[in-house]
Amino acid sequence: MRRIGMTRFGTKAAAAFAAVAFFTGAFAAEDEGARFARFLSEVYEARTAESPMLAAEFGLDTGRDRWDNLSPAAHAQRIERIRAELARAEQDFDPAAMDARRRLQHRVFVAEQKLLLERERWRDHLYPMNQIVGLHLDVPGVLVNQHPVRNAADAEAYLSRINRTDRLFAQFIEDLERRATAGFYMPKSVYPLLIHGAERVISGAPFDEGEDNPIWADFRRKLAAVDMPAGDKAKLEAKVRVALLGPFRTAYSDLIAVLRRQAEETKIDGGVWQLPEGDAFYAFLVRQFTTTDMTPDEIHELGLREADRIRGEMEGIMRRVGFQGTLRDFMAWLKADPRFYFENSDVGREAYMKKARDTVAAMAARITEVFHRKPAIPLEVRRFEPYREKTSPSGYYEAGAPDGSRPGAIYLGLADMSKAAIYDLDALLYHEGLPGHHMQISTILSDPGIPQLRKISFWWLNSAFVEGWALYAERLAKDMGFYEDPYADFGRLAGELWRAYRLVVDSGLHHKRWTREQAIQFLNDNTTSPAAANEAAVDRYLAVPGQATSFMVGMKRFLDLRAKAQDALGDRFDIRDFHQVVLENGYIPLWAVEEAVDAWIAAEKAAN
Repeated sequence: MRRIGMTRFGTKAAAAFAAVAFFTGAFAAEDEGARFARFLSEVYEARTAESPMLAAEFGLDTGRDRWDNLSPAAHAQRIERIRAELARAEQDFDPAAMDARRRLQHRVFVAEQKLLLERERWRDHLYPMNQIVGLHLDVPGVLVNQHPVRNAADAEAYLSRINRTDRLFAQFIEDLERRATAGFYMPKSVYPLLIHGAERVISGAPFDEGEDNPIWADFRRKLAAVDMPAGDKAKLEAKVRVALLGPFRTAYSDLIAVLRRQAEETKIDGGVWQLPEGDAFYAFLVRQFTTTDMTPDEIHELGLREADRIRGEMEGIMRRVGFQGTLRDFMAWLKADPRFYFENSDVGREAYMKKARDTVAAMAARITEVFHRKPAIPLEVRRFEPYREKTSPSGYYEAGAPDGSRPGAIYLGLADMSKAAIYDLDALLYHEGLPGHHMQISTILSDPGIPQLRKISFWWLNSAFVEGWALYAERLAKDMGFYEDPYADFGRLAGELWRAYRLVVDSGLHHKRWTREQAIQFLNDNTTSPAAANEAAVDRYLAVPGQATSFMVGMKRFLDLRAKAQDALGDRFDIRDFHQVVLENGYIPLWAVEEAVDAWIAAEKAAN
């Protein structure tokens, strides 16, 4: 485990020694901490053993020929395991006998297990899929991005997974039907997006006459690089083709049929307040996603306050560039002026991608100004695959492998270049790449001092830490002197305003009972985003209730903690140290980040 020391923080030897002493504690206490660390390793091994899809994310071969078990019996076993792990953590370990960092890990683990059990109460309320993440997208994601084909055994495992897709989806469909029988459906406007996404997965050759399907193309590309007889390769290709046209297509066709039927049956056309106990459910979601005790009303008011602040800063830029008119006029002009868009053609898309890659390279060249080291995992900029481009956000990050064998990737949506404004690009890249998601996630994944369990990140867990960091990273780039173009800086503020309005719209839909049309109109009236993008955003908030609240709440907490450390340490404050402290415990809730920062401040002050 790496410790806080002179090379890590660049502080004086005495300060480093004091910090080490604070975090390691007495030698006698380390046995209990080490015992708890082994327990966390056991929990991690149990979770990757029961989830081949999670194992694939970490580059493990565990269960590489199959998918997760989604049966009711397997679900019941998972819940019992969580209860048993919680009981063991509370009964078998003494946090007072651990060093400070492991004591924090213990508190985080106990809180997380309790959250998982509380979440189980709302199991039927939780929408099982959405247009951004879900089983219909996870399956091709695992095959294309996480399943290597290094030899014949890997190829056979790839084939086995394709052949088992119908059984996986049968379990998932059984759960969808169980929910429907109990009266739980997804919002009506979301179903067409889910259907479209599933249809795209089974489009292209060999399913139809189009270009090669991404899975088919991926398997053939990977297999071509394997050293094996051509005849054996041809046989494997033939088997995969049969499996895609057989059980794989059957799985997706069955899912699409159920989604089409449920789209006609659902009565949900707005927020989760329409569900039984909907108000209590949404209050839980806000606590889960923000990892705070904020109420829906507090979320709504925070969004309105932040929006007022940001609009004031935007008006300052508007005056600086000499625009005459209102902020709304300026936003409308930005939307309409062709100078802020590349042409809607392959040439325009290539120019957009080049600009994106150049921007990422410029930040990479300066990243050690604010971090002690560069990310250990490479970063690439890619265009979304066709099967998910139309239903995906404008940008998305997928983590690489911890050993660097699979790079992290920023995916950009370029289906319609009229939705890809140039002034929005810089902030998007800083958010998804450096110093945002890629810096955060790569730092965590490659740090051997962080327990493997704290390297697992589900999109709904610790979202304020993950998304709050990425929004904080957009502001950090500003602090570093980027956004030299005032229009790019306006784009940053427009993105920040968007996150503020997310607080307003998400709580408006799910707590204040806004209709879908009211929410769309609110965004049309108050943002630079095109109407079609606003419709897509509202459908995202309907499909993933509560998650939109995590961005702004998390960013503000990181900024507040940084200001607190600067005030406390004065000239001794080093932003690289601050970022190290924030990230060195892995994925944790905001309250745990605050505890870690407070402990670091105390140790630094005590040493000087």
